Amino acid sequence: MIRVVCCYCKKQVKTKPSEIDAVSHGICDQCLPLMVRELGQPMSEFLDELGHPVLVVQDNARVIAANAAARKMMTKEQLEICGELAGEVLGCRHAKEPGGCGQTIHCKSCTIRQCVTHTLETGVPCRKTAYADIGLVSGDRRVRFLIETEKVNSFVRLTMYDVREAKK
Repeated sequence: MIRVVCCYCKKQVKTKPSEIDAVSHGICDQCLPLMVRELGQPMSEFLDELGHPVLVVQDNARVIAANAAARKMMTKEQLEICGELAGEVLGCRHAKEPGGCGQTIHCKSCTIRQCVTHTLETGVPCRKTAYADIGLVSGDRRVRFLIETEKVNSFVRLTMYDVREAKK
């Protein structure tokens, strides 16, 4: 079991199932405004310090922020990403089908959408392997992600680890 402890007030924030017994640090909802005020750091700068690609999404998987590592994966700038649906930002080929992201038959089985929705509705984090069919000019490719979601206030932090080309 991994215990997540607030680095400000030392309160236990949550626990995560794990084979090892360890302590990790985070920030609880009560201390987050204090940290932001003390640091005087805009959210975009804070997100950019995170090493893995991170999207901050709200209902219907609409992206409100993306860190530098996530923007590097995409070919869009921050202003182009904000307000778009996650499938559009990631380049999912199904997002270009009639109805768009979240409205096609493929979206019902989208692990990314399922995890974001589940975490938003329940507050329970999710950690799963996900696949996306990315549409490119030169053809489609399948990408594998290890994703992790966490609810922060009324938003979900979607972190992508181990992003790689999926084996055929």
